[in-house]
Formats: sequence, C-alpha cells, structure tokens
Amino acid sequence: MKKKIIFFMIILMVCCLPITFFVKERARKQTMTTKVNSVIAGNWKNNEYSITVRDIETGEVLYNRNGDEMIRPASSLKLLVSAAALDLLGPDYRFATKTYVDGTIEDGVLHGNIYIQGGGDPTLLPVHLESFSNELKKMGISKITGSLIGDDTWFDADRLPKGIVPEEEDQSYASRISALTISPNDQYDIATVQVKVTGSKVGTTGNVQLVPFASTISVVNKTKVVNKDEKSTVKITREYGTDQIIVTGNLPADSQESTNVAVYHPTLYTLDVFREKLIAKGIQTMPLETGKVPENAQQVGISYSKPLQDINFMYLKLSINGMGDMFTKQLGRKLLGEGSWSAGIKAIRSYGNDIGLNMEHWYIEDGSGLSHQNRVSSMQVSLLLYNVRNKSWYSSYLDALPQAGRKGNLVGATLENRMKGYSVSAKTGYISGTYALCGYVKGKSGKWYIFSILTQANKTSAIPTIDEIVKQIANEM
Repeated sequence: MKKKIIFFMIILMVCCLPITFFVKERARKQTMTTKVNSVIAGNWKNNEYSITVRDIETGEVLYNRNGDEMIRPASSLKLLVSAAALDLLGPDYRFATKTYVDGTIEDGVLHGNIYIQGGGDPTLLPVHLESFSNELKKMGISKITGSLIGDDTWFDADRLPKGIVPEEEDQSYASRISALTISPNDQYDIATVQVKVTGSKVGTTGNVQLVPFASTISVVNKTKVVNKDEKSTVKITREYGTDQIIVTGNLPADSQESTNVAVYHPTLYTLDVFREKLIAKGIQTMPLETGKVPENAQQVGISYSKPLQDINFMYLKLSINGMGDMFTKQLGRKLLGEGSWSAGIKAIRSYGNDIGLNMEHWYIEDGSGLSHQNRVSSMQVSLLLYNVRNKSWYSSYLDALPQAGRKGNLVGATLENRMKGYSVSAKTGYISGTYALCGYVKGKSGKWYIFSILTQANKTSAIPTIDEIVKQIANEM
C-alpha cells in the first residue's frame, strides 16, 4: 500500500510539472510585456515601431507590438539576403575571376590582348591581381600590342543601388556595383580607394597617397601643413560623376588623415590596379578598355574566392553594403540568368515564399538595406529567424551575427560596445532616422528567444531604448 501511494505521488508530480512550467512561463511573459511596454511608453512618443518576440523552440509569438507594421529595416534586411545566398548558392559556393589572352606570343610580345573577366567576387583584392600578373609573366610576356580589357558583363551596367543621394555617392558605404571590382583591404571596403594625407614641414602642401595607386584616379590637393597644436580641417571628397578626388584643409604637422572614397568607375579602377601590377613585373604599359571576352580567347588564370559561408561572416559582422548588393545580383545571374537588382530581388522574394514567409510584408529595393523605400514587419523578420533554424548552414549564419559586448576577431563588430553582460546575437540596422536590431537573446531562465525591433521617425538615437527592451526580455524571460 505504501509503495502504491509513493508511486501515485510520483505520477502526480510528473503530471504537475508541465502545468507548473506553463504557469511560470506565462508569468514571465506577462512581466516581460509590462516591462517592455513601460520602456516604450517612457521613451517613444511619436516614433513608429514594430516589435515581436518569439519562442525559439515553438515559434510562438510571446510579444507583439505593431508586429505587422511595415518599417524600414535598414541593414537588418541583410538577414534575408544572407539566408537566400547561403541556401540558393550554397555555403561552399565560390566566386570566380578569370584571365584570358588572345593572339600569339613571339619573342616576349603578345600580339593581342589580355582580358580579366569578373564573376561578381566581392572579395577580390590587389593581391589576387598580382597573382594573375605572376602567371602572365611566367608565360614570357613582356609586351602586348593590344589592350588590357575588363569584362564586367556578368552583372548589368546599373552601378548604383537605389536610395543613394548625390551627396552620399563618394562615401565608402555607397559602393558602385560591378562584376569586376576590388577592395583596397581585407575589410572589404568594396570599390573604394584609401586616401592618405600626411605632412611634416609646416607651410608645405600635404602629401596625398592613394592605396592602391591608380592613375585613372586624379587628385586635386589643396591642403596645407600647419603647427602640431592646430586642429585638422582636412576634407576628402570625390567630384560628383567623376573619379577626381579633392583634398582640402589644414593638416597638423606629423599627423595623418585617412578615409576610403567610393570610386566612380569600379571596373576601370580594377583594370588600372591590374595594369600597375603588370608594369611592376616588367610587362610594358598598355591602354585600358572594357569589353567582352571573345570565344577564341585562351583562359590562362583563375582565382576563386573563399567559400560563401566565410564571406557571409564578414558580410553580417561588418554589415558590408556592397556585399549585399553583389550577393543580390549574383542570385539574379545564377538563378534567372540576369545579374541585376530586379532579378536578384525576384529570386530573394521567391526564396522567402518557399521558406514560409509572407512576402506581401516585405518590400525590397536593394541588397543592403540602404534604400528608404525598403519595408518589412518585425513579425516577418522574427519568422525568418525562426524558420532558418533547420537549415544545414544555420550554425555558420548564427556565428556570423554580431555578439553584444564582445571584441576580438570581429565577434562583436557592430554590437561590441552594447549590452555588455548579456548574451545577444543580432543584426543591427541604421539609416537616417531608422534603427533596427533583430536576432536572439538568452533569458535568465537559460532559454533563448527570438526578437525583432524596428523603428523609424526617430529624431534622436533609438539605440538606448532598443537595448533596454532587449535587456528586459533577457531579465524577465
């Protein structure tokens, strides 16, 4: 009899556990809702916002405040572009850049042209062009009778994504997109040139250096070196519609100013840097042209990028706009045979439908989130973050998200100075008046939750309020 009572008590306790857990979960949800609403009431009066919190295991919506409201996503749009690229191209996909020659080689003279064909690689660097130069030198070429020709026809000729105003066109975040383009560094500031200004002797003009050097980019230098204790007023801009860089202002002695400027002709810039590499190898200078590789040309070199999942790590950690636009055009080219924004966006929208998103709640104009016309709801972004959890590449996707309060090896990137002490992996977003943060947060219960916070019409920074909302989710759940 005693054993039966004990057995009955055990069964009763087991049956009550789910009820107890449900009650506690509901209490946490109610407290979290109250706390988050209080944060919003105290900080956002006339702001537009859309906020959703989901259970990471079931997808259940735990908090919904204007969840279906269509808000500018800014760079949080990259979450969908990233997922589409990983799924449709594959995490092991590699971009290819190729070199060709036509004609014959006699006594070191190539009686023909050298071609470089872009395949949309967003990670092509000057070092890769040097490798091509080494290969051509090994062929015994010291002079060519033709031209160095760049083939960028893998993508269309539409260079600038929507949403960029003329005043922004020289900014490093506003890369002009070509299938044949380089970055000056391994931070992948796509289609930009680094402009360095130095000076030591007071009263002289500062020294302006382009990295990498390109003769097709001209410099107007109106700087003056002043005393060390004076303030720097150096301003570096690019003349609208040209590749002429203008540098003005005062530079304190023994100091340096440096910035990256988006180039106007990314294909010609790539060709020019390639030509400099060829000249350094003893191959005589040659004119630059753009055109398509002829069918009778002989392929002599190929450079493959790192796997897409490695590139995606940089894309999300550093929020590289140019990568998003190149991913988008690549999707259009590979899936629909057209390397354009419209084809790429069509492929992304089709992908969204396939994974269960309501694409009526996504309006997309680019692959970076820069356009002020982009719109999405927090309900849909949170659903994306829930639905991708069953993908084979999900671990690399999650690893690529910036982590709050973490530094070193890019782990924190855009979140490295925010929400220290909290476990948050999320994608940031910002354009004028618009702020976003979407990702995953660990609650005090030890369980992870999905959140999406989008807000616009902000006259001041919305970051403190967004961070406080995430903290309340963590503290109460």
